[in-house]
Amino acid sequence: MGIQKEQLKEECPVCGALLLDTLQNRNLSVSLLQQASQTSHRPFEDLSIEFQTAFQQIEESNTRLTFDIKKIDSLLTLNSCKGSLCIIGEQKYAQLLIDRLCVRSLLPRRYGGIEQGYTKIIAIDAGNCTNVYQFVEFARQYGLEVNKALQNIVVSRVSTIYQLAHLIVQELPKIIQRFSSRNKIIMIYGLLHLFVSDPHIDKADAKHLIKEISSSLRRLSKDRFVIVSFADCNGEYEKPLMSVFEKRIEITDDIDDGKLLQTKLYDRPFKRNGLSRNASLRRTELTLVSSI
Repeated sequence: MGIQKEQLKEECPVCGALLLDTLQNRNLSVSLLQQASQTSHRPFEDLSIEFQTAFQQIEESNTRLTFDIKKIDSLLTLNSCKGSLCIIGEQKYAQLLIDRLCVRSLLPRRYGGIEQGYTKIIAIDAGNCTNVYQFVEFARQYGLEVNKALQNIVVSRVSTIYQLAHLIVQELPKIIQRFSSRNKIIMIYGLLHLFVSDPHIDKADAKHLIKEISSSLRRLSKDRFVIVSFADCNGEYEKPLMSVFEKRIEITDDIDDGKLLQTKLYDRPFKRNGLSRNASLRRTELTLVSSI
């Protein structure tokens, strides 16, 4: 906006000097203009320097992730800032648990979530099993704005074991860096599906890729929460993976056509003879949430 001539004759209310006598014409260099333009369009959360109060750090470290299922939450302690959990068993039930946990995390803290301006959740579908409408259903039950919730769940699908390994080992750290501190949760559906569904797979290659994936997940879980699901594969590919996860849930039975599930919960790092605690769940306990 230009300055009118009448404004140039105005006096400073403090010293009485005319604006005409003090105004200077300075030209910005092209590089400075470009820099200013780029900075003005960068979202605040993408700035490289980020400050956080000590109170926020303590509050985050004490925030728990919960399924909003008392039988599980009373036996399993999940830190929202880091750690790992695997869910082994029938994929449809594992998927329900993961979807529920992640949508619930978008709630404000006072309602049991970890929402920080809506955290970004990264989902990798390795088993062709993600169901966006299940996210919608849980979001509606929790009273979340559906579109806003869905915009904060980033989904990627893969179709080969090589794509999966490349995504987890090479691309995922870059994606996490892009979202910075807004990303708290990484979830992988059906991690071993591609490994066991192809009868022509090179097993030596597969086992090598599993080791690479395991190492990457272990590194990621140091400052993110990683949740993974896979079916019981009789130990062929599980062994390198199991040591990665600090906590696990095993869905052991599907009784009465899915109406009653028997689960085992392990709240400590994996050991061959680790102690488990049992919980019986009805399917409706996985799909319906309590009012908040």
